[in-house]
Amino acid sequence: MTVTKPAPSPRPAPEYALLHYSIHYYDTAGLRLRRHGLSLSRVGTSWQLDRGDGRGCRVEAPESDQVPHELRRLVRAYSRDLELTPVTGPCTGRLTRDAVPVDTARATVLGYLETQIEALARADLAVRLGEPEGVRDLRAAASRLRAALWTFAPVLGGRRLVRGLCASLRRLGASVGSAQDTEVQRCRFLRRLGELPDEAVLGPVRADGRRHFAVAAAESAAECAEALDSHRYLQLLNAFEVFGAVLREQPRSDQRKAALKPAGVVLPGLVWTVVTETDARLEAAFAGSAPNVHAVRKSAKRLRYALEAAAGALPFVPDRVLAECRAVQDLLGEHRDAVVAREQLRALASAATEAGRPAETYELLITTEALAAQECLAALPAAWETLRRGLEPMRA
Repeated sequence: MTVTKPAPSPRPAPEYALLHYSIHYYDTAGLRLRRHGLSLSRVGTSWQLDRGDGRGCRVEAPESDQVPHELRRLVRAYSRDLELTPVTGPCTGRLTRDAVPVDTARATVLGYLETQIEALARADLAVRLGEPEGVRDLRAAASRLRAALWTFAPVLGGRRLVRGLCASLRRLGASVGSAQDTEVQRCRFLRRLGELPDEAVLGPVRADGRRHFAVAAAESAAECAEALDSHRYLQLLNAFEVFGAVLREQPRSDQRKAALKPAGVVLPGLVWTVVTETDARLEAAFAGSAPNVHAVRKSAKRLRYALEAAAGALPFVPDRVLAECRAVQDLLGEHRDAVVAREQLRALASAATEAGRPAETYELLITTEALAAQECLAALPAAWETLRRGLEPMRA
C-alpha cells in the first residue's frame, strides 16, 4: 500500500480511467466528513481524501470497499472511528446547521468553542499528514478551548461542569506540545551556536546537539501519535459534542441568569477577572528575589484567548489591545524558552564533561540564555502596564 501526502489540488480521474472504474464516495452514516467539507473517494485502487481547501492526499491500495487504515486514521477526528461506508454523490460543500442567534453570553461562547473544536480537528489532520504547523495549531486550539471554558464557566453552567474537559485538554496539550517545544529548542540551539565565533566552538558541539534533539524529537513524535490515537482523545472529542448539544438545548428556565444576558453585559466582566488574576500573579512573581513567571505566563495566555473569544462584546476595538497582549506573551514565551534552553545546555555540558570533551561552549551559551531571560523580565512590567491601561474600559 502506497501513500502520497499531502497531494496538491486533487484532479479528477482521467476519462479513460472512468471507462473502467466508477467513482465511489465514503462517509459515516451521519455524513460526518461531508459536514466538515471533507470528501473521501475511490477510483479503482486509488483512494483520494479531499480536504475542501485544494489540498488532500492519495492512497494506493488493493481494490476493496474497505477504507484503508491510513485514511481511517487521518480522518479520525471527524469520523470518531465510526464505520466509513459507500454514500451517494460527492461532497458539494460544507453542510451547516441553521444559524443560531449569538446575542446572549452563552451563545457567543458556544459559537467560539465550536470554532476552536473545528480548528482542533483541522490541526489533527495536519499533524497526521506531517505538516509543519500542525502541532502548533493543535496545541493552540486546545489552549483556546481551555481558556474559554475556564474564563466563561459562569455562562456555561459553572466550573464543576467544565473541570473535566479542562483537565483532558491540559493532558492533550502536554502530550502533543513536547514535539513543538523540541523543535523550538533545536532551532534556538543552532541559532545561538551560529552567533558564536568559530574559535569559541570547541569540540563536536553541533553534532552532539543535533543528536540530542533528534532523539528528543523521535520521543516527542511517538508521544504525540499515541495521544491522538488514544481512546481518551476520542472520548474528549465526543464529550465536547455532547457538551455543546446539551447546553444549546437546555431550557431557558434552567440556565443561569448570566447565560441569558447580552454578551456585552457579561463577558467583559469575566475577562476582567483574568486581568486582575494576571496582575496579582505578576506582583507576586516580582516580590521574591528569584522571580517565577510561570503562573504569569499561564494567566497572560488565558487573557489573550479570552479577549479573542469575547472580541465582539468588548467595549473597545480589540485589535490594538490584542497586539499589546501578544507583546506581553512574547516576552513571557521568550523567557520560558531561555530558561528551558539553559536546562538543555546544562544537560549537554554534563554529557560532554563525562565523555572527556570540552564544555566551555555550552557555558558560553548558558550565559547568553541567562542574559536573554533577564532582559525579558526587565521589559515585562512596562509591557504589562501598557496593556493594562488599554484594558481599563472593561473594568466595572
